[in-house]
Amino acid sequence: MKIAVLTLPLLNNYGGNLQAFAMMRLLKNLGHEPVFLNLQLTHSLEFWVKFIIKKYFLFFINKYKNPFFLNRKKCMKRFIDDFIIPQSKKICSENELLYFLKNSNFDACIVGSDQIFSSMGVLGFRDIYSLGFLSDNIIKLSYAASFGGDKYKGGNINFHSQNLKKFKAISVREKSGVKICKEIFGVGAKHVLDPTMMLEVSEYKSLFTDIKNSKTKGKIFVYILDKNKEKTDAIKKFVKDKNLEAYEINDGNSSQDTISIEEWLKNIYDADIIITDSFHGCVFSILFNKPFHAFVNKERGVDRFYSLFEMFDLNDRVVNDAKFSLNEIDYKKVDEILKKQKEYSKEFLISNLRIKNG
Repeated sequence: MKIAVLTLPLLNNYGGNLQAFAMMRLLKNLGHEPVFLNLQLTHSLEFWVKFIIKKYFLFFINKYKNPFFLNRKKCMKRFIDDFIIPQSKKICSENELLYFLKNSNFDACIVGSDQIFSSMGVLGFRDIYSLGFLSDNIIKLSYAASFGGDKYKGGNINFHSQNLKKFKAISVREKSGVKICKEIFGVGAKHVLDPTMMLEVSEYKSLFTDIKNSKTKGKIFVYILDKNKEKTDAIKKFVKDKNLEAYEINDGNSSQDTISIEEWLKNIYDADIIITDSFHGCVFSILFNKPFHAFVNKERGVDRFYSLFEMFDLNDRVVNDAKFSLNEIDYKKVDEILKKQKEYSKEFLISNLRIKNG
């Protein structure tokens, strides 16, 4: 089956790029022919007005710290170009998106993962993620779509409700997303795994097999997106108590010297301990069976953390009042849960990407 994959525009976010890679690889593993829709952020007057408001106004009230408009950095661009394939041509507007989809003979379109349901659109692409512009002959699905929290932040509820009711099936990344779908849009939804958790560890190891030197072997890997004094002081004390060195980076936008996605994965894989406030930092710690501790990142949405930890019985990994859990993670139990959840999530895709009599 030829499938269009529609998610957020890819820039310098490790988790965002890896979920797109995983979604494409997962569909290929299931025998399909996915094509990644290569959305590009526009630079219209509307874009710049909204950007200025978000960057310079909201920044100062601590609600917008990491602008996502930046061009792809070289190491990120290389990963996107080499591993998230095949891609469509660059799509810079809603009209270009509509034209491409109308002339490409897709059997299905999958929206997700990432926070595509947060407002159902992104700058330059209004209200696209409920797929109201697609023919009813095309199978419409969402896979692990996220609202980014426990509330819908967008508008046009009736419009999106009517569109979502035409989906063959809807799945979301957080447990709270099931409730939002039912109460706000009047549609049912399944709670499934983030696509990054659907691949085998060997598929990620193959990405960094050529990286010989490790920066985190025998160390603590600190991956903090939103720094503050509370986190910094707690981490310093933890590192001192463990008598280990720490290697710390930020995300691909804020770091002056951005490491590649392959290096980021290897840092998690080789580290003795991971400390993070990143959802995907937690995800890959779990996949690689690493001891980890998480600061719940309220500014970026707490539901995804608690939904993930509840699924795997890992609520004690949350750092509260600068207190780090002393418990060891029972990864035998975690891996058993992961196996069952992968089967459930895979069946969601298999059953809904099946053409009648085909």
